[in-house]
Amino acid sequence: MRPLDGFSPIADPVGTAPDVPDISDDAAAPVKGFASGTGVSPGAAIDFHISVTRPQNVTVEIYRVGAYGDQRTALLGASEPVAAVTQPDPVIDDETGLITCPWEASWRLNVPADWKSGAYLAVLRTEDGANYVPFVVRNPRRRATWLVVVPFACYQAYNMYPFDGARGKNLYYGFDESGEQSSKLRASSVSFQRPYELTGLPREAERVHDFVVWAERQGYDLEYATSADLDDGRVDPLAHKGLIFPGHDEYWSAGMRKTLVKALDSGVSAVFLQANNVYWHIRYEGSVITCHKSRQDPVKTKRPGQTVMWRDLRLPEQELLGAQYVSVVKDDAALVVANADHWFWQAAGAGEGEAFPNLVGGEADSVQDQYQKADSTEFTILARSPYTDGAGGDRVQHTVLHRKPSGAWVFDAGTFYWPMALGREGFVDPRIEAATAALLARIAAGDGLASPSARRRAALTAALKREASPAAVSAKAKPVVKRVGRKVKHTLKRS
Repeated sequence: MRPLDGFSPIADPVGTAPDVPDISDDAAAPVKGFASGTGVSPGAAIDFHISVTRPQNVTVEIYRVGAYGDQRTALLGASEPVAAVTQPDPVIDDETGLITCPWEASWRLNVPADWKSGAYLAVLRTEDGANYVPFVVRNPRRRATWLVVVPFACYQAYNMYPFDGARGKNLYYGFDESGEQSSKLRASSVSFQRPYELTGLPREAERVHDFVVWAERQGYDLEYATSADLDDGRVDPLAHKGLIFPGHDEYWSAGMRKTLVKALDSGVSAVFLQANNVYWHIRYEGSVITCHKSRQDPVKTKRPGQTVMWRDLRLPEQELLGAQYVSVVKDDAALVVANADHWFWQAAGAGEGEAFPNLVGGEADSVQDQYQKADSTEFTILARSPYTDGAGGDRVQHTVLHRKPSGAWVFDAGTFYWPMALGREGFVDPRIEAATAALLARIAAGDGLASPSARRRAALTAALKREASPAAVSAKAKPVVKRVGRKVKHTLKRS
């Protein structure tokens, strides 16, 4: 079946909010759908696979997330009516729990060449109800100051479609016979070839949108990408001054980490605005993400290793970020300023021990002495915030900023709520806005960035360290590392 592709754009889009009602059970959803990819370039096409509970017309509305007056989205246009049908039931693999929807494409969006990069939402609308389908428009050839990475890998890890008390699974849970969620029944693989649960808006998307709205209101030069773009090297991080990770970005493949390391070694900064990032090692396999979360992973030889926590592969996340996940936060707590004389807090006019109420929430990061620390020329803890963890214990959250030998800055907010303090109505804090703006301005200006030759030396030294680490070196690899070492020493001598 050739998908329909008629689209009527709006000449002058204005801010408007899509009306998508909440639902509690995917079995009762009148319409569901998914896109053929997480991202698409201007001038290219993306297909939408749509199913309805009864044959009827569907209109696909396209919204862009951004600062549009007092609204967070603008309607760009809509499809012609699409005659949708009820598509086959999801297919479930008994061994892995993988759920896929073998649905034919119903409608194709030919993305106009002049559309701006950004976070987009398709709304599938029928007379019975509506559902979201998220995607990103990105232009990997465009140089921009900032690359905003939307965490679709984490979106899918949490997706429990079909959320119906029986069939749904994600990387955490599956439904048992009584309709309760059980971690024993979780999937080890999840697919993008299925809708997102309930309204179709991923669980973690709203806080990502908080940052996007704020950043676009500031007029920052932004380009966008998805987790898959980082994984397959579709984007060049060196085309940007900094990478911004606005979402909870827990699930990372080796390809994603390689792209980040390339950026940091080359002097490109990274800003992580939530907590619990780069925690689980995953494998991208086409439209499927695999994470066994245990040594039962049958793939044992492919580097960097099995799909367990990165820290269990002797590659702890704080080696990159400066801090790493420590626990969930039971009750929201204040973020407490440390080292107030640092330029970060001076921009906000914050004093030592000043508290930002309810800013520590969801999950928290901290600096953990038992794991390898970040390689840095300067390291600052910007917040030490006492809080209660999920088990009722006393913990301390850290917000940290450090600088790599290459000159790259790395910021880790260490709490889920930082983006909300930037762009969520009723939660915005001008002091957090000012501190964040100061950080981004310093990175954009290249303040104190090491010289190109110094960055080359730092990158080569970092590469040697990684190759010589216990996680990377086997007996067979040692001769290779020696050759790399001789090459590095020769290059350093020439520099």
